Amino acid sequence: MNSSELQNLNERLVAAASPEELKDVCINFCELISFEYFLFGLCDATSLSSPKISTLNNYPEDWFKEYLDSDMKKNDPVVRYCFENTAPIRWNKLVQMTQYINPIGEKIMLEARGHGLVDGLSIPIKAPSGEIALLSIATADESNIDDRMANALMLALSYSGALFENYMRLHCEGGERKVSLTEREKECLFWACEGKTAWEMSKIIDVSERTVIFHLTSATKKLGASNRQHAVAKAIMYGLVKPVP
Repeated sequence: MNSSELQNLNERLVAAASPEELKDVCINFCELISFEYFLFGLCDATSLSSPKISTLNNYPEDWFKEYLDSDMKKNDPVVRYCFENTAPIRWNKLVQMTQYINPIGEKIMLEARGHGLVDGLSIPIKAPSGEIALLSIATADESNIDDRMANALMLALSYSGALFENYMRLHCEGGERKVSLTEREKECLFWACEGKTAWEMSKIIDVSERTVIFHLTSATKKLGASNRQHAVAKAIMYGLVKPVP
C-alpha cells in the first residue's frame, strides 16, 4: 500500500455515513495489506461494571458467534492486553505473556487459529473521553508472515486512529453518546472532583450555594447518574471534566 491509497481509505472513512460503510473500508484496508480478517472493538465508558461493547469485523461467522455466545472476552488475552497497554502486540508474542494468558485464554487462541485466525496484530486505542478500543488484523496465511506483519504495522497504526475517530463520529451522531453540559455545570463537577462541598464551591466560583446545587442536580440528570458521586465518575469517564494544566 502506498501513501495515496492510505489517504484514499482515510477519505472514505470520513465520508462514511454508516458502520456498514466503515466495514467496507476496513475490508479494503485488509486487502491492501494482504490480511484476510479484521476486528474493531469499542468499549464505551458508560459503566465500569457493565460496559457496552460494539464491534465491526469480518471474522468467520461461526467463530464470532461462538465467541459471543460463550462470552470469551473475559478471558481473551487480546482484550486483556489491550485494556492495560497502548503498544501494539503481535499474537505470537502475546501467547507467551503469562500475565495475560491463562488456560482458558490459551484455548481461545487455539480455537481462533482453528477457524483461520492463525496469527495477527492488535493495536490498543485509548481515548481521552474514556473509551477503550482495539483494531486487530489477522491472517490464515503464514507465508512470509514476519515481513507482512512488519509492513502492516505502521499502516495499521495510522489507520486505527482514523477508524476510531470516524466510528465515534457515527456513534455520537446516532445519539448513543451525546451529553452537553454548561460551563457552570462542568465547573461545579470539577470542584466536586476535588472534594469540595456545595458551600465551598459557592465561595470559589462566587455564586450562591443554592445555585451550585442547581448546577450539580442538572448535570446529574443530563449524565443519567444516580447521585452526585456517580455524576462525577461519569463526567471523568466521558472526558467532560479534565485536569487544569
